[in-house]
Amino acid sequence: MPISEPSKLNLPRLVFFAVSSLAIGIALLFAVIKLAGDGDIKIKLGVDIFDVGDAQQRAERIRDDAAPLLFPSLNGEARPIYVQHLGNNPSVNWYAIDARSPSSPEQCNLGWDSVGQRFFDECDSASTFPPSGDGLVRYKVSIGENGSLSIDLNEVLSD
Repeated sequence: MPISEPSKLNLPRLVFFAVSSLAIGIALLFAVIKLAGDGDIKIKLGVDIFDVGDAQQRAERIRDDAAPLLFPSLNGEARPIYVQHLGNNPSVNWYAIDARSPSSPEQCNLGWDSVGQRFFDECDSASTFPPSGDGLVRYKVSIGENGSLSIDLNEVLSD
């Protein structure tokens, strides 16, 4: 049985393949960097509109508990929110209040004083706020035709 000669490497073909592969890799790297730098790539966790549920039921619960509803960490961020209703008409007087402390949002939250019916800063208990959340960060609340309560987490209301 004859022994075959080892195949010879085609040097020009090998060099072309290596240079082409390197050029394509560098082009892809620059494309990814450009897209990331333009802001075209966005990572989004959670939703922008938070559906709280039936306005009538939520208003009854807030009235029965004599306390706003607390929803921890919405929209994939550490952003807890109080949902408050004042009065007897479930179609009006809704408030969505950022439950983070105004003095130290990274460290503390707002608390609810059920006796005094007001919010207080857990980092500075002398700072209190009315049940409507005046003076705090609040978000737009709307009621749909079906009576569903929703909060737009991107729309901050100004006092």
